[in-house]
Amino acid sequence: MKKVVFFILCSALLIVMTAHLSSCSKRDQTNPPGVGFEVGTGFVSADTTVYRNSIAAIWVYANKLGINDLLDSGNIKRSINGGPDTTLTSMKFVAAQFNQFYSYQLGDSGNRYKYIFTFYNQNGVSGSDSVTITTN
Repeated sequence: MKKVVFFILCSALLIVMTAHLSSCSKRDQTNPPGVGFEVGTGFVSADTTVYRNSIAAIWVYANKLGINDLLDSGNIKRSINGGPDTTLTSMKFVAAQFNQFYSYQLGDSGNRYKYIFTFYNQNGVSGSDSVTITTN
């Protein structure tokens, strides 16, 4: 009798552990890419105000955050003074991480430029970040 009870308890424990462990890391789950900006002297990494006709230097990076979440593509858009987004560049690639330096010539005083960096993984899930630069 003790062997039967022991066997049933061990079997139940094994079933519970298997169910718990199999739910911990499902390979079909997907995470949005992580997107951010390099922080440092000379780089724009947050909303800021600069002198008119300045050059804005932005170093963007993106990386996969999950098991099957390789980066697949990305785009950069800009809106000026709250207007419609204009696509500056679109890119197609497959990688675990991406980083690139971009520089943009800004215009006259009183303009607000919003740069939006969006990246997609192979499952089509997106992650993005943006900076707004105002000229004075």
